[in-house]
Amino acid sequence: MFVIRNDIKSLIDRQKLTRYRFWKDTGLNRETAYRLYDDPFYVPGAEVMDKIAKTYGWQPGSYIFYISDEVATKMFAQEAI
Repeated sequence: MFVIRNDIKSLIDRQKLTRYRFWKDTGLNRETAYRLYDDPFYVPGAEVMDKIAKTYGWQPGSYIFYISDEVATKMFAQEAI
């Protein structure tokens, strides 16, 4: 079994943006923008992906991917420490 994951944080960090700048640039709801950055298991809907693509040109395939349940479980365990 696989779990969908987002890697928006890595893209934002590589561009030397802040969560605040990402929020303002995209026009997303603040909670959505910050959750995308903070929660790698939050998967945005089509409208959010559209705003990200229009703002930065980032296609969903550059920040949405699948990981196995086994890897996801290990990630959750590490985050709880």
